[in-house]
Amino acid sequence: MRVSPQFLLIVAFATATLSASAETRTAVPNDPGRSERVSAAQGALIARKVVSKSTEAVNTATPGLPVLNPVRAYPPSCLADPLPDQTSGPTYSTTANLAAYNRNTGEFLVEGVTITVWRVACSSSEFFTSATLMRIKRQTQFEGDSAIYPLFPAIRISQGSTDYTFDPNGGNLIRVAEEPNTVLSDTFVDVPIIFSTTYVLENYPFQGAGFFDFNLPFGLQFDNLNTSNNLFYINAPLYNPNSSTYPAAFQNLPISGYMSTNYFDPTADGEGIVLQVYEVGSDPQNLTVSFTWVAYDPSGVPFWLAGQVTIPRGTKTANAPMFYRTGGGFGGNAGGSSAPISWGSATVSFPDCNRMNLSYASNPGLPAGVPSGTGSRVWQRIANVNALACE
Repeated sequence: MRVSPQFLLIVAFATATLSASAETRTAVPNDPGRSERVSAAQGALIARKVVSKSTEAVNTATPGLPVLNPVRAYPPSCLADPLPDQTSGPTYSTTANLAAYNRNTGEFLVEGVTITVWRVACSSSEFFTSATLMRIKRQTQFEGDSAIYPLFPAIRISQGSTDYTFDPNGGNLIRVAEEPNTVLSDTFVDVPIIFSTTYVLENYPFQGAGFFDFNLPFGLQFDNLNTSNNLFYINAPLYNPNSSTYPAAFQNLPISGYMSTNYFDPTADGEGIVLQVYEVGSDPQNLTVSFTWVAYDPSGVPFWLAGQVTIPRGTKTANAPMFYRTGGGFGGNAGGSSAPISWGSATVSFPDCNRMNLSYASNPGLPAGVPSGTGSRVWQRIANVNALACE
């Protein structure tokens, strides 16, 4: 069987070599039965999409509204494209001999690769949760070789009562995607691996598909679909982070648009913060953090403080000058408000997705009647933005 020479050109450069237990490249005897095994493995994947999807067909010209993926394997805020090509935290690896194809001769070989699984810490406001990544790394001397390349293996999962036994309905299959936060993207059996590639482990969104919690212990079986020396395994234990293994699980989160929402303090009725995180035009390196503190002056009249600052992406705290205005009116029935008047400064940070820490300090000598002081507060998220769950 000839494999279509389509390429998955995901550019991720490997730097280390395989251990000696993996094959470099070895020719394999002609195996007419392999095409049938590949078809069966691919058929199970297709069944996940075609059979299940056909029962969920819609007939409408109206685009769907954003909704949460009910079978998502991790919070959307945990990952963004591109996926990392370097591991972090504990890793679980095996050297595997994948089927390989020589498109110049039509011959099959095996090529040794390293497969590594690791977890990335996500927000932990409700419970410890993570996203699980998998990287297939080619040997350095073969990186980018598009004439002879390994083929993506059939992968099955073992967790709880689900084992590796072949299931024609795909109950022990997982979705392996090259981009995070997708719903349907998948990697099929026998597609070429030209460059070392990182994938994220996902669940299928269809009725009857298996649902797996990758925070719990699980095992993966990799099958190159040859007749012998074809099965390779990785076992991952319970995700149970500590400050040494996953320090990011215990640190403030990088500020992103997922933090945008309303926050309140249950001990301070009527007070709250509206926070937005914006893109900065076409600037890919920075974000603008804007927030308004809805409070009261000493006489009980509503008093708003506003702050805004531009920060580099990945920053974990935002310190903004705070301003207030006077004048203005209601419903356009009064004159314009004053120019912004400096009040002081405030700093926001996020220990997790559901809490915002605020520290503040007013300027000395503010006019009478303007609230002032220094301190710190912990605010709670009211809700997630539509389809943008932070946890």
